[in-house]
Amino acid sequence: MPTVKTVVTNKKGHSLWIVALAASVIFAACTQADRVEPRAGPKKSTDAPSVAPATPSDEPLEPGDLKAPPPVIVTYFDESIELQAWTYCYLNGCADGAPPAHPHDVGSPDEVGVEFSLSGWSFRASFSPAGEKCGRIQTVPLEEADEGGFVLHPAGFAGTYDITLFGRGDGDIFTTFRWTTPNDGPLPEPKARLAVLAGHDGAVDSYGVELQLTNLEQTPRKAIARITVEARDGEALTFRAKQAHTGCSPEGTVYWDGPDDKGLAAAELGDGPFTYHVELMLDGRPYVANALWPRDEIKGNEPSVRLDFTPSLPALS
Repeated sequence: MPTVKTVVTNKKGHSLWIVALAASVIFAACTQADRVEPRAGPKKSTDAPSVAPATPSDEPLEPGDLKAPPPVIVTYFDESIELQAWTYCYLNGCADGAPPAHPHDVGSPDEVGVEFSLSGWSFRASFSPAGEKCGRIQTVPLEEADEGGFVLHPAGFAGTYDITLFGRGDGDIFTTFRWTTPNDGPLPEPKARLAVLAGHDGAVDSYGVELQLTNLEQTPRKAIARITVEARDGEALTFRAKQAHTGCSPEGTVYWDGPDDKGLAAAELGDGPFTYHVELMLDGRPYVANALWPRDEIKGNEPSVRLDFTPSLPALS
């Protein structure tokens, strides 16, 4: 049964809450045993929440005393459908539901239109392979249409996807439909992020070590990561990251979690800025990347920094 909760909060609170929920949706099919328990300390915006993921359901959201946002109108061919949000933060409340077990199927149009009656909103779409428990997820922004509203084009290889629309404006909403894309679209590009140090009340601290690669061509059979953190005065610490196997990760994903004591030791090296040097070995092939913390923090995913490797990480083609 979907749950509804009233949360009086500011817009920043809405955004952080809803992005955490987005992570749970992406991994909704994973079992509780597959999940990695989160460490203590502030969570980053892309982390999965510490609650059990929502289970798909065909039951309607019961808003109680909350005022629900207007529906999202999805247009395809010469038809349209009004989709209610199954999770949202709107006005002064948040309703926490679950994606539909059987999303509305729009068939196989070349593109899909999206309309929303409130102004100032933007939308992103996550393509999740229908029927796959832990399939590769690709998220793309919707384009603004000339006549108003938005348009969504295929992404990834042609196939049948559950499309979750994430709208953000004066609140946040989620709604889902199914689309069999007739053509290939842009393929996801590999991404890498690293978190070692964090700012806490004006001091350098660490909430643990996290290194993640996503959207690789395939998941490597063997992956090794060595991380060096160097303070401004040259004091440095080098360690081997601890790979984590969650049991429910999309193809092309590698994740290292820890050792956390090395992050705390790095926080004691001296003053910043700090240089990160990362050496990867993926199935015997070396890759190297450097970043400067906090200068290179990813907006919205602090304290993680983006890593650009040389040579480029292997991508889908």
